[in-house]
Amino acid sequence: MKKYLPWLLRLLGPTLLAVFLINSDLSKLYTILLGAHLWPIILSLLLLPPFLVIKAWRWQRLLREMDLDLPLTTAVGLYIVGIFLGATTPGQAGDLVKAWYLRDRGQPLAPAMLSVVLDRLFDLIVMSVLGTLGIFALGSLLPSRELQTALVIAMGIGLIILTAVLAVRGPREWMLTQALPIVLPKRLQTSLQRWNDQLSTLTLNPRLVFSITIASLISAGFTFYRLWLLFVALDVYIPLYVVVGISALIAVLQVLPISISGVGVRDAALIAVMLPYGYSQEQALSVSALFLLLNLQHILVGFIVSFWFPLGKAATLAQEQP
Repeated sequence: MKKYLPWLLRLLGPTLLAVFLINSDLSKLYTILLGAHLWPIILSLLLLPPFLVIKAWRWQRLLREMDLDLPLTTAVGLYIVGIFLGATTPGQAGDLVKAWYLRDRGQPLAPAMLSVVLDRLFDLIVMSVLGTLGIFALGSLLPSRELQTALVIAMGIGLIILTAVLAVRGPREWMLTQALPIVLPKRLQTSLQRWNDQLSTLTLNPRLVFSITIASLISAGFTFYRLWLLFVALDVYIPLYVVVGISALIAVLQVLPISISGVGVRDAALIAVMLPYGYSQEQALSVSALFLLLNLQHILVGFIVSFWFPLGKAATLAQEQP
């Protein structure tokens, strides 16, 4: 039963969506989607390449700090493959496969894995902070807005602390050489020391923090602009801070392994936000459908690109070199 539990939890989101659809006018929903303006949707889809480049550059910057070399074009390809695998696995865990792609190219696994985790954490920090706007946007629909806001802020602070522990050399060395050996079996202490040696080149410095923060904000800006275009496509006009807040909150909630590509969770959040502004449940579901369209684009593009980056191929080619 435990082996099937993650997938059963993923069905909670689709079940919630099914409930919304049963209680909606499907003909009205179809009419709304049919009347959507095409140019904002097309523009939103076309903004995927610059979005990927800035994301891949940030990841490459982290790798460079750990003395790992990866060309930007390869980083872009692996990044979209990671998004594809993340969107189709519980909790976006598939994104970690990027570390195995790096090991396949001769890089040590520990720093490669840390680079992927840190890359995700920087996104979650930005989204959790901005997600507080989404909490305020929900207003009185939540049983306790103050409690929900406190939880989001606490999560953001927790992510910042976790990032510092992983990225700052002192706390990381203390965790790997003193804290973890106390609770882990002795046979793992050699591995912990090896990981500590492999991660020794990475530490936070003002230049790194500044470049990663700017890249994170730019990538978040691309995300919000692409999503805002989808609201425009359906003639839904709500305050920009609400769009930013609810989009960030959805991004955080989608990390939870209770849905598939945010299905159901995204719909519930959009319905809760849009109803107080006078929009119908069908309009909220239409916006959510266009959000899903972007996710499907990421999955499709990532799936196609994955054929150019099969695991094991780089290692095989390296062995065949004279």
